[in-house]
Amino acid sequence: MKVPPSMLEEEPLSIIILLLPAFFYYLISNIIDRLPVFQIWSKKSYLIGLKDPERITSFECPYSYIRKIYGRHHWAPFIEKLSPGLKEDDPGKYEIVNEIMDAIHLCLILVDDISDGSDYRKGHTAAHRIYGPSETANRAYYRVTQLLRKTTVEFPQLAPWLMQDLEDILAGQDLSLVWRRDGLSSFPNHAPERDAAYRRMASLKTGALFQLLGHLVLEDSSMDKTMTQIAWYSQLQNDCKNVYSSEYAKLKGALAEDLSNRELTYPIVLALNAADGNYVTDALEYPSRRNLRRALKVIQSEEVHSLCAAELQAAGKGIEEWLRLWGRKEKMDL
Repeated sequence: MKVPPSMLEEEPLSIIILLLPAFFYYLISNIIDRLPVFQIWSKKSYLIGLKDPERITSFECPYSYIRKIYGRHHWAPFIEKLSPGLKEDDPGKYEIVNEIMDAIHLCLILVDDISDGSDYRKGHTAAHRIYGPSETANRAYYRVTQLLRKTTVEFPQLAPWLMQDLEDILAGQDLSLVWRRDGLSSFPNHAPERDAAYRRMASLKTGALFQLLGHLVLEDSSMDKTMTQIAWYSQLQNDCKNVYSSEYAKLKGALAEDLSNRELTYPIVLALNAADGNYVTDALEYPSRRNLRRALKVIQSEEVHSLCAAELQAAGKGIEEWLRLWGRKEKMDL
């Protein structure tokens, strides 16, 4: 049977038509694969400073990013209250104390946000979400190491204070991380012992940071009691706003992040011994959504909330002027 010429011409054409979609798909896929990934949240869109690799190897990027959020020399009001004439009498010391306090405080925050897996810090994308955890952590250690060297060489009288207080800060942080890792098995069982253990941790992690300020400015321990009280208030305020402040939750991008991370805070420690405290224990052992909801209900109960409010009020007595300088006033409205 003879095939009409028209059919012979149509068959190759139909094959070409069938293959065209696959060809265009392959072509477009290859083009797309070769294009740079564009993200509005990409690292380049957030980089601080010059886009010069040689310059970026300095302590720019993650550290400059977090310092831009908090502001440069944000401890200056405290320094000026401790020593009103320091800025004029010894500008070099005034500068190094500001730089040390900025670096220790902000670098701890950088590493804390990595440990907590935080997405936001004060309403801004957390540094490690932009630069990655490795670069962020290394930059924090790098900046602190720079200042340790500078202090040892140029201000040797301040070096022992800095080294001892930094060791205490990290000891407190380490204790907090061990509790998070091991859960309640590494934490005391009875209420008074739990309260004492938590206060001890806070006196190291936060207390030593504030004591460092007094030690560097005055070069003695005369303000330790006041600095410790301010630190305890600051720790309480930070713990409470994590579970009681809608404003803070909005800025942080999460409510009760500490509970989700199995981190012990003052409200959580109190809630362990409250009515239905077993729900808090369950959430710390297995932070499922159901367990977290139940635990948060206990933490936000009138019983625990009132105890936290009373402790916060007691901690603030006698240091009102210092707290005005600190300026943290999130509403505890939950």
